[in-house]
Amino acid sequence: MRIVGVVLLIVSGLIYTLERGFTMLSTSIAQAGFFAGRMSGEVPEVKISAFTDNLFVPLFFVLGIITLVYSFLKK
Repeated sequence: MRIVGVVLLIVSGLIYTLERGFTMLSTSIAQAGFFAGRMSGEVPEVKISAFTDNLFVPLFFVLGIITLVYSFLKK
């Protein structure tokens, strides 16, 4: 049970890190194209995803914590 809890926590962190990196990269590319093209108007802001933007991140995190607590209490 502890292994499942740790795996769920790791998967939650991995998904969050990948999603955060890709959203930062994609909005930075749009911002770089804006500056390279010398466009006028409002500069697009770099958006970084939040912890709750993806349903699976908090779900896996909570399930991992519950599984770890259950496995320690069971022992």
